Amino acid sequence: MARKAIYKHATQVDTSSYPDDGSSPVGTNEWNEAPDQAGMYGNTPTTATVTISSGVLTVTDSVTVAAAEAGTSDTLDKLAITNTSQYDLIYLFADTGDTITLTNTSSPSASGQVKTISGSNEVLSTTVPTILIRKGNFWYGYGGGTTADGSITTAKLADNSVTSAKIVDGAIVNADVNASAAIAQSKIASLTTDLGLKAPLASPTFTGTTTAAAVTVTGALTGTLTGNADTVTTNANLTGEVTSSGNAATIADNIVDEANLKVSNAPTNAYVLTARSGNTGGMTWEAASAGGATIVHQYSNTQTTTYAGTASSFGTVGVGTRDVYIKKIDANNEGVFTKIWKNGAAVEVQIA
Repeated sequence: MARKAIYKHATQVDTSSYPDDGSSPVGTNEWNEAPDQAGMYGNTPTTATVTISSGVLTVTDSVTVAAAEAGTSDTLDKLAITNTSQYDLIYLFADTGDTITLTNTSSPSASGQVKTISGSNEVLSTTVPTILIRKGNFWYGYGGGTTADGSITTAKLADNSVTSAKIVDGAIVNADVNASAAIAQSKIASLTTDLGLKAPLASPTFTGTTTAAAVTVTGALTGTLTGNADTVTTNANLTGEVTSSGNAATIADNIVDEANLKVSNAPTNAYVLTARSGNTGGMTWEAASAGGATIVHQYSNTQTTTYAGTASSFGTVGVGTRDVYIKKIDANNEGVFTKIWKNGAAVEVQIA
């Protein structure tokens, strides 16, 4: 079938029966000729602005400007089909100063309802037309118009179509990350150990061996902390019986009394503190050895054959201490000795 130009006369004159006479202004050939395609395509509406009535707009022209029924804001639910035919086109604008919201009906069922091209309600523009085409008794978005804020749904986006460049830096916050999202450790910069091994910051509990270049402890510390003065940071100096400055502690002079000693028994007046390695603390309160004359006086024995006294060196008569001791003479003999000042010198003398 040969191409037929739009708006060409539906009834064509049979040129065999009625040949063109060549002289009439409109003859057979002029009647059958296709319209001149040169020129501007457009529409001049007979009614420039139509006012919405109870949500319905009665259109009479392809170019229609919708005005609010009252005030400057209105909702357009339907376009009456009274003056239209199937496949008619409507170029729809909003009146200057008015905010007209075109209602989207996903599944039109009442005559005149509209299914927009975006699938959502659309705000009509005063400059960019929303183009509708009538199919059956309903109107469908055909093109034009503007995309209303928030009208693009996930169904309109192809899978894997949103790139990193389309996401504003810093726009994704914690609430946007699903609680069940398993974010791989490799996605977190500078993380070298499993987060599951990290102690909580509020009340951390460490088990095993924990190594750190420096540890600062505030409050109570339980367990065992090892390290050295270079790696332990204190928060405050000690005062009282034990004082500190930085990592160095000092016991005050004349401060250690009997209550601060670790002794195996309770003290008794006139008792003396005696070293006993087998007892608690290595010390025991005991009665002092009796002084003065005794029937028997015990001396410790020795295998040495040299001077075993404990007296300090002395250089004159009446100065320094003297002692009496037992010393080995040979394999069969021992002797009782003392060291005294004699003839201008300290001399060891055998008593027995």
